[in-house]
Amino acid sequence: MFVLITVCSVSSGCGTVSTESCESVGFFFDTVITLTAYEKDFISEDSSFFTRNSDANKKCRDFLDKCSDICTRYEFLLSTTKEGGDVWNINHAKGQEVEVDKDTYDLIKIALDYAKLSEGAFDPTIGTVTDLWNFHADTDKAVPDEEAMQEALSHVDYNKVVLSEESGKYTVQLLDKDARLDLGGIAKGYIADKLKNLYTESGATSGIINLGGNVLLIGNKPVKSGVSPYTTGVQKPFGEANETIVTLSLEDSSLVTSGIYDRFFEKDGEIYHHILDSNTGMPVRNNIYSTTIVSSSSADGDALSTICYCLGMEKGMKLIESIPDTYVLYVTDKYEIVTSDGFPGM
Repeated sequence: MFVLITVCSVSSGCGTVSTESCESVGFFFDTVITLTAYEKDFISEDSSFFTRNSDANKKCRDFLDKCSDICTRYEFLLSTTKEGGDVWNINHAKGQEVEVDKDTYDLIKIALDYAKLSEGAFDPTIGTVTDLWNFHADTDKAVPDEEAMQEALSHVDYNKVVLSEESGKYTVQLLDKDARLDLGGIAKGYIADKLKNLYTESGATSGIINLGGNVLLIGNKPVKSGVSPYTTGVQKPFGEANETIVTLSLEDSSLVTSGIYDRFFEKDGEIYHHILDSNTGMPVRNNIYSTTIVSSSSADGDALSTICYCLGMEKGMKLIESIPDTYVLYVTDKYEIVTSDGFPGM
């Protein structure tokens, strides 16, 4: 369930709405999300001088309500646990074709493209493996046994996902009836991009979409003197909440971080985290704490942040340098920062 709490924060003086913002905070896809819109984008030409501020504030809040509806819709379509949603239906169809929403179809297509690009390092059919792990429980944090893991791995193969489109009908089929889709590695990015579309279609030229590790910055930040880049930080791995390791100055960009500090447990002196190797089913082992991708698309950044972590620094850098206007920042287990050439905002 997505619960939306809307508050209005005022950051300018009386008589102007140039820097006033409305903010919504909620819980979606197991993540606290924060959406920010600026009242300057919701001023009507027909508003009187006396009602301009209140009208803009109401329209700003109404807009965030629409964003809430979008989030609720996508949570239902894309969650593995929402009975009757598209992904739930696919996973319980026992290998039969399932008609899905175009958005679900498009997202799965993007996920499969990244599975091919990464040669399976990113694989949306890893659901049988992720089902074996419980990184959220306060107790009973167990490492899956080998027999169960091998059985789960036998159903991980993105090549066995079939997409069909005909006459406006979109279908998805898992050729392995026991396979399970898990779009958690890319869904938040896709949703962020869709929310950005809603912002721009509504005429908004500024805004912040923060879906946990996915931050999408729209345009520039309004300030009294005009506009300026946004200031955003990369979380310090295993640091305090909101403790940053580096601060960036960015505009109109997506910033996505994947790290082992977000969901993990420690057992017998070893850390088990949620970024899993699709070949072994176990957490990826390397000297990296986190990867951050700056790009224009949050869906791309979401997939690439996971892929670059799984590939490691050398192969990850090589991949990113082959993709235009896309950059990576690594934080190593010694808290060293390594970036691709031209990394913006530093």
